Amino acid sequence: MAKNFLYRRSKLILDRLKVEDLAVTANRLDSWLNSDFGRYLLHQETQLLERKYSGLPGYRLMHLGLGPNQQTLDCFKQLHRFYVHANADSPAPQLSLASNYAQLPLPSEVIDLALVQHAVEYSVSPKAVLAEVSRVVAPGGHLLLCLFNPYGPRGLIKFPMQLLSGRPDYRFHNLRKGRIIDWLSLLNFQVLEIDHGAYNLPLNRPDWAQADTSWEKIAQKIRFPLGNFYMIHAVKRELRGIGTRTHLWRPAATNGYGSTGSKSSRKKASVKE
Repeated sequence: MAKNFLYRRSKLILDRLKVEDLAVTANRLDSWLNSDFGRYLLHQETQLLERKYSGLPGYRLMHLGLGPNQQTLDCFKQLHRFYVHANADSPAPQLSLASNYAQLPLPSEVIDLALVQHAVEYSVSPKAVLAEVSRVVAPGGHLLLCLFNPYGPRGLIKFPMQLLSGRPDYRFHNLRKGRIIDWLSLLNFQVLEIDHGAYNLPLNRPDWAQADTSWEKIAQKIRFPLGNFYMIHAVKRELRGIGTRTHLWRPAATNGYGSTGSKSSRKKASVKE
């Protein structure tokens, strides 16, 4: 009896620590994004994108996230902008498609700018999602990657909140910057800049979603690295080897000024003389 009770309790705890597939949790995470803290987080990320990265070049922009956000895409000027969402049953706006983030139905090297907002840490396999994003990004294309900071307020309370509650918004991978940078380097991405943001505590307060607090402004000014999220800007570099092919030189023309002609033409000329 006691053994079965302990087994059930331990299994419940372990299940709470697992990260579920986004196709299952997308609807519940969408309701979290509409909470006060979720709107505050997206507001801070949108401000940073509009201030620093809205002028990135390219024609096609792909957005991978927990849900479509028209306000985020409006920051950019790419002519072809579309969403990719994980749950095919959820209502989706125009210019969107439903797909597994680890198996995107897109050709290779066709995306000029990929914006990935928290789709990596909420996926079962973050490496597979990053590898698939790398496949569809064209050489010279840009990647904007938004992730939760393990050392920020939300990252620090993630583990106890997983144990104490069954909320899906706390079931994500805590991924350090150094780890993500190593993965990106293996995928031929060069990291150009890292930003931090959203320094307020992860509480539901309506005023945080609209106005920046004094602490928020001070932390942004000194670039404090312990915000709720960090954003990586990287560029895909295509590696090419040094060729060893020899070049074949063509013989000089015989009908131009200053040309000496071939041996056969010179021999014919000497016979005529």
